[in-house]
Amino acid sequence: MKRTLILVISVLFTLNAFAASSKVVMLRDNGPLRKANDSNGVEWAETVTAGTELELESDEIVIKDLVTSSKTYSDVKFYKVKYNKNTYFVQESDVEICSSASVLQKDALLFTKPTLYSYRNAILERGTLVVTGNSLKQFNNEFTKITFYDTNDGLKRSRYVYSNTISNSDKDVKAVLLLEKGRKTENEDLKKEFLDNAKSMKTSPLISSYISDEIAKIYNISLFSDDSIISIDGFSSYIKTNDGSKVNVRSLPGTAGEVIGQFESVNNPAVFVSMKTDGTEEIDGITDSWYYVSELDSESSEPKFEGIEGWVFGAFLNK
Repeated sequence: MKRTLILVISVLFTLNAFAASSKVVMLRDNGPLRKANDSNGVEWAETVTAGTELELESDEIVIKDLVTSSKTYSDVKFYKVKYNKNTYFVQESDVEICSSASVLQKDALLFTKPTLYSYRNAILERGTLVVTGNSLKQFNNEFTKITFYDTNDGLKRSRYVYSNTISNSDKDVKAVLLLEKGRKTENEDLKKEFLDNAKSMKTSPLISSYISDEIAKIYNISLFSDDSIISIDGFSSYIKTNDGSKVNVRSLPGTAGEVIGQFESVNNPAVFVSMKTDGTEEIDGITDSWYYVSELDSESSEPKFEGIEGWVFGAFLNK
């Protein structure tokens, strides 16, 4: 009798656990949904954005042949899911089983373990849709395990980040999904509708700021108005970076401005500075204004005719 009771309880626990997590979240951007063909294969049907929740028909792995336009891959692992009332197959390596997605509200340092000493010299950008796992505290730092899609290597990875970089708000996630739909929509009216809806949602302050910044980038609109740009006493300067990397020159002040050129990091006057923004912007934890610079002629020390000119973030200038 005890064995039967334990078995019943075990079955009920398994069913409840599956019911609680009867979804998978797409981690891959432009994640493919595939339909079964007449053989044991599946073929591309449509794509969804990262963060899209798909109803899981079963948590059992299904082995199928993946048929592409160039090659057929045997014995690939899939989950069977429903999306918009249609049945599809999604590759196990593209999704993660969970009840809902989360979103990074800040750029997040990546750690292999929940310790400060396991930092991987890598950052996952704000706005990335992730699936969260357990949280652990080390001294005054709280870490949360996340699963995400590594676009560089085309792999699903698990890492730890500071817990305060994550938003678990449904509204934040939905707003970011609307933003991504708008970004990828070619129809301008529909694009505007998606982006307006994303901006109008009552999201957390950090996600609201992220969405405003990204919409500005999409439309190449400066975050600064003409009224916030002021003339200054011109001075010669040089570009400085810690690692000697090049610095982007933009058509408009702010990260939304189109990149129109780059300056080398040099230790002698290379630019002439003539304007700045009255307001500031925070980039990678550094707050500064944007400055209008013109390439200098090395012989005359005057702005170079037809040289590079545009806006540079003030942190990269020797002021």
